Amino acid sequence: MNTRLGGALVTVLACGCSIVDPSDRDELRDRIAAAPPETAEYLTRLAMNGAAVKWLQGRPPEDQVGKLQCRYQAGGQWTAWADQEPRLTVDYMRDCLLKRPFNLTYVMCKDEWYYLERQARITDLQNSLPIPGGATVECRFVWDFRYDPETGPAALTDPDAVKPDDVISSLIVLPAPPPGWALPELVPLLCPLGAGPGWGCPPRPTDLPGEEPTVPEDNEPGDRP
Repeated sequence: MNTRLGGALVTVLACGCSIVDPSDRDELRDRIAAAPPETAEYLTRLAMNGAAVKWLQGRPPEDQVGKLQCRYQAGGQWTAWADQEPRLTVDYMRDCLLKRPFNLTYVMCKDEWYYLERQARITDLQNSLPIPGGATVECRFVWDFRYDPETGPAALTDPDAVKPDDVISSLIVLPAPPPGWALPELVPLLCPLGAGPGWGCPPRPTDLPGEEPTVPEDNEPGDRP
């Protein structure tokens, strides 16, 4: 089971949801819009995380998302920027988005990789360059243009771009409540919109015994392996 889902609160699954009128989406929107700041931040981060997972869906795991470039100062002159290894990959980003205990966003996952690799490369270069007194080293991150968040959906980087429907879509593609879920009152409203049995909802009419649950309309299969 995906470690991201390992901490799902099973207790909320005993709510015994029933299929009701899908117009409950309006009530769900209203409740999300009226959520207190701490809850609103949690749901917004969840939606931003979901937007990033969906954007990376189907991309090759080994694809380069970005890279680190470093240069150093020698004799009063800076060298040219040089590409460093390893590169940031789709596989790393998906792992970060899906398996961290918190809902990290696309940029947060990039930043995590960048700060770790930057410090490692600076230390390696300072220890390996034959410059008396040591060298001044600096590094920067460069996006691959295909994965630059500026070319993706606004919800990758802008919390204000996240709407209640984005939150709803991110929730109903999850096979079970995410770690830290503390909003059981929303579950009965998610059931008629397509949340699966892992949420405590009854099977959907399109789900046959022994088959994987169907994915709600307007969501991509595999968003949460």
